[in-house]
Amino acid sequence: MTAEQNRIEFLIKRDGVDATRAWVRRTLQIYRDALTNRASHAAAPEFRPLFEEAVRVYEEWLAARERKS
Repeated sequence: MTAEQNRIEFLIKRDGVDATRAWVRRTLQIYRDALTNRASHAAAPEFRPLFEEAVRVYEEWLAARERKS
């Protein structure tokens, strides 16, 4: 399980699915924006793969939730 998956599970237990879904959407947008901003540390070669993986995890989690709805 990735750190992002652990974070999602923690948030579900603490805040519920709806609040977690909102958090994931916000975080996903922040990470996407950071990856396109050359001045962001997320776009740096040493961090980019980590942020890209997080984006994939968040997208997959949201897509799975959409299929269940």
